[in-house]
Amino acid sequence: MQAASDAAIWDQALASFSAIVTKDEDFAQRKVLDDSGPVVVWIRLPNTRRRDLLGWFEAALPDILAALARGDTLVEVI
Repeated sequence: MQAASDAAIWDQALASFSAIVTKDEDFAQRKVLDDSGPVVVWIRLPNTRRRDLLGWFEAALPDILAALARGDTLVEVI
């Protein structure tokens, strides 16, 4: 869905009971306004190489999963 609009991504995640994992602040802002929407995991990192981002994400994954298990629907990861 790389070329899809934010609305299409939001609707697809909601329909498929999926989470949106994003660096795009727009999804986090929308989640604050619409708590009934899909789970949003907002990754707040500066631009970085994909390899570095994936390594960082792997290390952060246990904390992300713990937040989701608590029922958090907007997870901000710094």
